[in-house]
Amino acid sequence: MTNVLPYAKAIVGFVAPAASALIAATQPGTPGKEAITGTELLVALLTAFVTASVVWAVPNKDPQAQHQDESVQPPA
Repeated sequence: MTNVLPYAKAIVGFVAPAASALIAATQPGTPGKEAITGTELLVALLTAFVTASVVWAVPNKDPQAQHQDESVQPPA
C-alpha cells in the first residue's frame, strides 16, 4: 500500500475525470443515448491521461518544510 501512496494523487487524477466523462456519456440526451460511442470513450481516455499527467507533474508540498521559501504554498 505504501508503494502506491506517492502516486495516489495521479491515480485519482486519472480515475475521476474518466468516470465523470463516462457518466456524462451515458445520459439519455447524448448521441449514443445510454451506450458509450467510440468518440466519447476516446475523449474520456484522453481527458484521463492529460489530467493524470498534469497532476503527476505538479510537485507535492515539502512534508518537512525544508524548502518552504521556494514553495508557492502558504506556510502551514
